[in-house]
Amino acid sequence: MTITILAIAAAYVVLSVVVLSMGLSSRYRWWVKAGAIVVSTAFFVEVFFATKGLLGWPGTGALPARFQLLWTRVVEPDPKLNHPGAIYLWVEEVDSNNVPSGLPRAYRLPYSLKLADRTLKARDEIMSGHPQEGVAEDMSGSDMQAIAQQQRADNQQQDGGTTSTGGPVDLDIPLEGIPRVEFRPMSAPLLPPKP
Repeated sequence: MTITILAIAAAYVVLSVVVLSMGLSSRYRWWVKAGAIVVSTAFFVEVFFATKGLLGWPGTGALPARFQLLWTRVVEPDPKLNHPGAIYLWVEEVDSNNVPSGLPRAYRLPYSLKLADRTLKARDEIMSGHPQEGVAEDMSGSDMQAIAQQQRADNQQQDGGTTSTGGPVDLDIPLEGIPRVEFRPMSAPLLPPKP
């Protein structure tokens, strides 16, 4: 979140500096002014992608090490539409006293059959009234994006420069790269000792 805010601030600082330095009566040559327009346009694109995380899109960053699972959604792979599938988790980070932070966040994980089964079982437990705690291995967002891209590439067959979506989809190829996420019943909060 801090990186996103810094990116937005940097983009607007650069835009304001460009606008202030390039007044209507400036004596810069036309190619300098055109370059400033191109740079300004590039920063508008930067602002768009930097704010994507603030608009409610699920994050692809690393899951917290321990979290309370609030809800899940499993999207199965669809070779017809060339969609690799995904697992969406809505979680709250849990502190060292087993107390949720109160700040829910959505995450998108690459699809795997085993993770989908564990996620659906955890969702069923939540529906039964049993809160679920999740434990995740540390894995960066770039690693997870690389796994998703690799999975998409594995699901496609290259055919003379054109991509065909026919053929079976092997869902267990990228299992070694899928983040290890386990679910269990939520632990009770740790209370201070009574005097």
